[in-house]
Amino acid sequence: MNDGDRYSEVVRRLFEALPCAGPLPDGAGLPVAGEAVALDHGAWVRFEARVLQGRFVACSFRAWGCPHVLAAAARTAGRLSGSSVGGEGACDARELIEALGAPVEKLGRFLVVEDAHGRLLAAARAVQSS
Repeated sequence: MNDGDRYSEVVRRLFEALPCAGPLPDGAGLPVAGEAVALDHGAWVRFEARVLQGRFVACSFRAWGCPHVLAAAARTAGRLSGSSVGGEGACDARELIEALGAPVEKLGRFLVVEDAHGRLLAAARAVQSS
């Protein structure tokens, strides 16, 4: 089996482009972050975003892990821009597995993405309420 057989077309496309990867660009809004790590599962994910008037106006991520983890983080970060800090479009590990065509054995890694997203939402809600 070659590497291309292990990854769906969606994963390969996201992994090659890695949209939203890197540092959060300067801009309007309050910066927030959410991070999760599980080295035993081979994953670390940090989402950074800017919040303005109850919405994410920019989002980026940094991550370490397999192509599935990086693709899941890229997909999640891309869906955050423009969304409400109230949690619309919440990240769910099982939905990521299905959307990315990943094996269920990757659930632990995808839960790291879900946890980092949840921590980002909590941080965003905290700055909005202060």
